[in-house]
Amino acid sequence: MFSGLDALNAKLQKMFSNFLDFEDYKALSQETDLKGCLRFLKNKNLKEIDSFSDIYEIEKFLEDYRRNEITRLKGFLPIKYIDFMKAYLLRIDIDKISNILRSLKMNRDPKVSDLIIRGRKINFKDETISSFVDDLKGTKYFEYLKNYKDSDAEDILFSMEMNLDKFYYLNLVEATKSFSNKDREEFREIFGVNIDLLNIIWIYRAKRYYDISPEEIFNFTIFGGNYTSEKLLHFSYLTEEEFEEEILKSKYKVLFYNRKIKSGRTAKRYLYATARANFRSSKGIGKFMSYLILLDIEISNIERMLEAARFGIEPNEKLKYLIIDREGSEEFGR
Repeated sequence: MFSGLDALNAKLQKMFSNFLDFEDYKALSQETDLKGCLRFLKNKNLKEIDSFSDIYEIEKFLEDYRRNEITRLKGFLPIKYIDFMKAYLLRIDIDKISNILRSLKMNRDPKVSDLIIRGRKINFKDETISSFVDDLKGTKYFEYLKNYKDSDAEDILFSMEMNLDKFYYLNLVEATKSFSNKDREEFREIFGVNIDLLNIIWIYRAKRYYDISPEEIFNFTIFGGNYTSEKLLHFSYLTEEEFEEEILKSKYKVLFYNRKIKSGRTAKRYLYATARANFRSSKGIGKFMSYLILLDIEISNIERMLEAARFGIEPNEKLKYLIIDREGSEEFGR
């Protein structure tokens, strides 16, 4: 008989066994167009996938697939973790809002089918950034965007997206407040690492590419990872060279090569390796948390392969876009 998290973990193990492996990606890389890629995926783990008129319809399908794969676990998830699952799924809404804001900023039609928050359909057609943000009144997102909605600053989009990310992770951390110490420890081992990576990349890029104050750098850091707020404040006031030296002495030193962060993909690869190791070893809620990360990366890899096929990239080059944990993959720099 199953007890506690045993049933959930058994289900997760079965679902993960259906993920694509590297040999599958090698076979997928041989497909020369979207139709061939979709046919391959349909014969593998995406039975519902079919022909689509454009790449945006495929993205919508994958978005729904991710949500469905997570929500189908609700029946196996003990009730004390349901709020965490709901907080995690807010990522889908936040990605849509970011997409809409970006499109409105560039005077383009947002490639988003709809935006429904707590049962309310949010209008974004024929809107300005200001009017769209006003339409978000009554949601948590409004509080994080309202101060920027009427700004003409060039970097307004950057500030809005950073604030949305900050809200997302603060909300995710808040959802763990009722967890046991062991559960919170597993959260830090997985999502805490994700937050650390985001903070390291942000602080590095802020110091290297942007002319902003330490106070502004600290303002956009995300709390809830393995670095305390005091440590993040300390990082914010270091010079670029001092910051690099500190990270090079940490477990995140792999991010740097010749005193530069190699790529955003390197951080994602580190996160993938962390989640994969935790998925194998955890018998607690860490297996579910790791699965969420691995599912995101699975979908991201599929999207990368579809984009590569769309642009006619050669098979061996396509594989360089993957987020994988594989010997020799360090050379892949996307």
